[in-house]
Amino acid sequence: MDKKQLNLEREIIETKEIKEGFVKDFITGKILEKTPEEERRQEIERRLVEDWGYPKDLIDIEVEIQFGSQKLGRADIVVFRDKKSKDPNKNAYIVIEVKREHIKDGIEQLESYINATTAEFGIWYNGRDITFLRRLRKPHEFQEISRIPRYGEKFEDLEKQLTKTQLKPTFNLKVRFDEIHNYLYANEGFLKEKLFGEIIKLIFMKIVDEKSPREEVWFWISEREYEELREAGESKSFIQRIEKLWNEAKRLYPEIFDDGERLLLKPLSMGEVVRRLQEISFMKIRDDVKGVAFQTFIHENMRGDRGEFFTPHPAIELAVAMLNPDYHESIIDPACGSGRFLIWAMEWVKQRWGLDSRGVADYAKAHIAGIDINQDLVKVAKMYMVLFDDGYSNIFSTNSLLPFDELKKISEKEGVPKPARPEPNKFEIVLTNPPFGSKGKINDSRILRQFDLGHKWGFDKKRGKWIKTSRLLREQTPEILFIERCWQLLKDYGRMAIVLPDGILTNSTLGYVRQWIIDHSRILAVVSLPPETFIPYGAGVKASILFLQKLPVEELEKLKKEDYSVFMATAEKIGYDVRGRKIFRRGKDGKILEDEGGSPLIETDIPIIVDKFKEFKNKHKMEF
Repeated sequence: MDKKQLNLEREIIETKEIKEGFVKDFITGKILEKTPEEERRQEIERRLVEDWGYPKDLIDIEVEIQFGSQKLGRADIVVFRDKKSKDPNKNAYIVIEVKREHIKDGIEQLESYINATTAEFGIWYNGRDITFLRRLRKPHEFQEISRIPRYGEKFEDLEKQLTKTQLKPTFNLKVRFDEIHNYLYANEGFLKEKLFGEIIKLIFMKIVDEKSPREEVWFWISEREYEELREAGESKSFIQRIEKLWNEAKRLYPEIFDDGERLLLKPLSMGEVVRRLQEISFMKIRDDVKGVAFQTFIHENMRGDRGEFFTPHPAIELAVAMLNPDYHESIIDPACGSGRFLIWAMEWVKQRWGLDSRGVADYAKAHIAGIDINQDLVKVAKMYMVLFDDGYSNIFSTNSLLPFDELKKISEKEGVPKPARPEPNKFEIVLTNPPFGSKGKINDSRILRQFDLGHKWGFDKKRGKWIKTSRLLREQTPEILFIERCWQLLKDYGRMAIVLPDGILTNSTLGYVRQWIIDHSRILAVVSLPPETFIPYGAGVKASILFLQKLPVEELEKLKKEDYSVFMATAEKIGYDVRGRKIFRRGKDGKILEDEGGSPLIETDIPIIVDKFKEFKNKHKMEF
């Protein structure tokens, strides 16, 4: 061990803190410089141990490879057959080469390492693509295979159909999704949105397969089938099984997929998706890991062009915690997107009431509703709801700003249960992040005439307030109309949280909007979000969350005369920076602080704001 390495080791022992720019190796515990290649290596090391079951003591890093007297280089990772020897020329089993992202070479180098050792298998990985190799009997001949055998398996075992008990949670679902996206993007000719729709079909089929009562896995590919697909582009047995699973998914979830919908990906592409997901269990993955992976995947593939963007989890967490939904309260998101406000509200009630899976499903079907104009996102939201214990039938696609009589007809036609149909004065809670109107405004007079905020307003200097006129605006931004639509959906004493661009709360020309809000609602709170909140999600807009409560007219007027208090807060720390990198809480000595379970604490103001709002509610006797 060199002097630099020794000093780093001593420092980690003394401070129990890994300095920025360094990483603790998952296998050896050594402190190494944090490079792109090193990050890839840590990913594969964890897969070897956690996903494929290899013991740490059979794995080593930076292993010198020699062919006779010639030194070929250092293999990034070597897995040995057993504990007898860590000599790669006598006992190597798997050799792994990792590269930084976008680097394509290294396969030949890997093959030379395998040839020089006793290894049977090789893995090449760059964070975006992964290749598994098997050495054949003839020198310098290799076969690309679907996966490596797990610990205790033989190559022949890859022909055995997987069972549910063999499926394991994975620590990083996001990288699997990245691999799938990158492969399909390079090998299929679909536009991004169409490609995303096909990926969603396969992910949903995986969920359906896991939820089925059968023990054997249908979402699976054998080594023979994978070889058939690679050599001929067809595998009869694989396609029959996948089509059978697809028909089962359509039969079980007709509200999500039409009976006539087909799988459009090439057979080999479907095989590539299946082989990357077949060993893992979506249902066993922790909800937070699963949620982050799915949301990142959805965001990267469904970034809209109508001003919509995805709501970061800290903003969702804040809104749900402050509104504090109860089991008996109905909730709607009229711009639900991928459904994360609804999912988190569901999880909130689940934790608060200790609901099991059946209880969550019953609650969601009776109390959760969602609408979005984007049909693909509605499919995603339904998939999300199934993944997190159902409630999917209450979500449908249409324009939430349509007149209520049209919404009623559409929801009835779509088979939406009566409790979830959008009607005036119906819901206790509205949670939403509407599309912002910089790229598209509403100019349909049928829609505009429903809303006070669809009319022109003028400022009356004598009365010192804005007054609505009878003239319709030529156009209006959707987020302004959504404020009024959300209010219309609420019953008396109902409450709402809506994400809005700061301009609505500050621009002088939009004073009429603030006037309408003051005239119609009790303003519960305004929480300003930091500038970096939405930047990693594709939008540089500065936004706040506005919390309102709908009250009977007489009660609201009485409250306004009393000059009631409003909770105001500014969140300065959201848990990540402008590039989406996590920021951890540190003590006065600079060390990263940890929770009781040893996980690093995220630097965020959200829990503090929620606690302060609880104090505010208690002080002003708010009963929710």
